[in-house]
Amino acid sequence: MRVQEQQERIGLDTVVAHGEDLVSCELDGEVVLMSIENGSYFRIDEIGSRIWTLLDEPRRVSDLCDLLMLEFDVARGQCESDVLNFLNQMRADQLIEVV
Repeated sequence: MRVQEQQERIGLDTVVAHGEDLVSCELDGEVVLMSIENGSYFRIDEIGSRIWTLLDEPRRVSDLCDLLMLEFDVARGQCESDVLNFLNQMRADQLIEVV
């Protein structure tokens, strides 16, 4: 029998932070990440880069959305949906972790 491990999806009450073993730098206003563990590079757009910066300390996703809504002209529902999709993809790529 094969056992498959599945990660729970990140929700608004989830607390997330940067993953370990990552190197990051800013390049032309965007963040570039390198995973030391798997040798992969990732380039994150302006809004994703802002999310990355806000995750310098662990944050609840709903609090992260509150901060982003102060900075960007976006409706709450759209912000939450976009942030959750982004964070779930980042987790799948092992760039963030649930605290």
